[in-house]
Amino acid sequence: MRSPVPILLPVVLGALVTGCGSDGGTPRMARADVAPLIRLADRISREGPCAQARDIRVLDRERAALVSAHRVPSALAGSLASGVDALVAQMPVCVPAVARSAPPPPPPPPEPPPATPPEDRKGKHDKHDKQSKHGHGHGKEHGDKHGDEGGDEGGG
Repeated sequence: MRSPVPILLPVVLGALVTGCGSDGGTPRMARADVAPLIRLADRISREGPCAQARDIRVLDRERAALVSAHRVPSALAGSLASGVDALVAQMPVCVPAVARSAPPPPPPPPEPPPATPPEDRKGKHDKHDKQSKHGHGHGKEHGDKHGDEGGDEGGG
């Protein structure tokens, strides 16, 4: 939905321009007072919602300052106030931009397969150890060399 602010600006600008004239019988505002308000109102019509909200508050403060300083003729004060008040009432809500969140981190790498439990490894090493003992003179065939010294082979 488009902001109603640009639609209301002609009301405010009309009140401001009407007050800025050179006709001696018509109430008017000094150009130095009204020109900044006209520029501000024009800028508001082209801004986004947050800038409009900010500048509408500025316009309202400027209008209040001019009225309190008696720089706005009483004949124009009502139309200027109603135009600015209409802008304030329709001031867009400023929702700050939300920063894009960072992308989620990559998933962790898959876990390696579990290591073989120590019992299983021990069993494999026992088997290896038994195999490695073969051929080292620990069997029955080699018993003669390491066994009884006073055996069958002579001795005395």
